[in-house]
Amino acid sequence: MSSFEFEGMTFTIDPMTLRESVDAPGALARWCAANPRDPRTVAHLRILGRLEEAEALGRVLLADSPAHPVARASLRTRFAQVLQWQGRFETADEEFSRAAEETGLSDDPTAPSSILALAAVLQHRAKNRFEHALVAEAGERPRLSARLMDAALEDARRSLAIREGLRASEDRILSSRETVARLERDGEG
Repeated sequence: MSSFEFEGMTFTIDPMTLRESVDAPGALARWCAANPRDPRTVAHLRILGRLEEAEALGRVLLADSPAHPVARASLRTRFAQVLQWQGRFETADEEFSRAAEETGLSDDPTAPSSILALAAVLQHRAKNRFEHALVAEAGERPRLSARLMDAALEDARRSLAIREGLRASEDRILSSRETVARLERDGEG
């Protein structure tokens, strides 16, 4: 199970759902209250289950869009994750695709920071497509589920290849490996 640290809190990623949780929700809520315009607050509110607040903040911050395309892509990815957690998979997928495009709009789209940002977008889009595939399967839509699972696995593998190729941090590579492994397990079932 992968995890990461932020401000003394530990975030873990559930290996079955691929969703994050935090060990100190009260501390995270206090951090969000103290940082109401920080783009990371969108993700943190999502993790706390405060999806309507996270969506509203994401919309406000996107309207005040950061000038740098990679920063905008990162913010759009956080916003898309909120939509995903709300079950709005198609809309989330559109936002993830826009974020992927934005990573290529920087002054140097071949810079490692731009390409690593693309890897993050691809991994999160893979998780959205994975959840959408599970919902489609439960709704007895096997062809849609299979298409979404294939697309999810392709995105996850591309993200892993980018991260390994650019020697991203070990926690990022581990997260990508776990995502690929989870999708491969479900694809076999």
